[in-house]
Amino acid sequence: MLPKQKWLKVASFIVLLIFVLACDFSFNSREEAGQSIETQLTMQALAQTQTAVAAPAQPPAQPPAADQSSNGDQSAQDDQETQEADEDEDGIPCNASKFVSETIPDGTEYDPDETFTKTWTIRNNGSCDWTKGYTFVFEEGNRMDGDSSMNLSKVVKPGDTYTFSLNLKAPDTNGDYTGVWRIKADDGEKLGKYWVKINVGPAAFAVTSVSTTLANLNPAACPATKDVDINITTNAAGNVSYQTERSDTGLGSAKSTLFNSATTKIVEFDWDGLTTGDYWLKVHIHEPNNQTFGPYNFSVTCP
Repeated sequence: MLPKQKWLKVASFIVLLIFVLACDFSFNSREEAGQSIETQLTMQALAQTQTAVAAPAQPPAQPPAADQSSNGDQSAQDDQETQEADEDEDGIPCNASKFVSETIPDGTEYDPDETFTKTWTIRNNGSCDWTKGYTFVFEEGNRMDGDSSMNLSKVVKPGDTYTFSLNLKAPDTNGDYTGVWRIKADDGEKLGKYWVKINVGPAAFAVTSVSTTLANLNPAACPATKDVDINITTNAAGNVSYQTERSDTGLGSAKSTLFNSATTKIVEFDWDGLTTGDYWLKVHIHEPNNQTFGPYNFSVTCP
């Protein structure tokens, strides 16, 4: 058994050894912990860098595309060619026109030499006034007896409309015909193209009108006689067969007359045996119309 003094020394040494070992263990643990945190931070930074490198670069945001829609037409009929004109600060040309409406659709059929009226309603789509110096001028095609040039009758402000009207006549030969007119500014610039398109077909031969010279009669003596003229008008060449009917004697004999073109012919007869009273006359066209004209009424007053 060790002496008491030596035992105390051994015990002190053991306590000191335990203390030293504990301190070393604590220091190493903190060092390892510190190294672990630093390692984790380093790994995180490296991962973020790799992610940033791997991600594709995003293109810069693009502005929205400009609206490329236009105000072009017609439909049948806007300004039908690009105008090169001075523009105002908003980019609106001085002279521009826009189709609104029309009469006489394309392809309308007419008889030879038939007359008709064509109109176009057009909007001033520019920034300048259309003054009375502006004109509507024939450009090309068949003019159809229309005006070659006509001035505006009033000033047309931007945004307002104007109706151009032409009195036209179909050509005398069958076929398809087109006439083109344009608006012409007072400085000579032309804008818009506006047309009329028609088809001229064969005219069906017909009697278009019948008239007479009958009127109230006051003869010097009775029975009286009246010279009667009958005017027959056709729209083309052909043969006309007809028959008169009188209120006092009934149907007359059938007759015919040849027309060499569209014209008016006069046929005549004497109406005799007239006395005081009321009378009428009818004209029956058997060919080509099968149509009755009249009655044509008159009265006779004897002395």
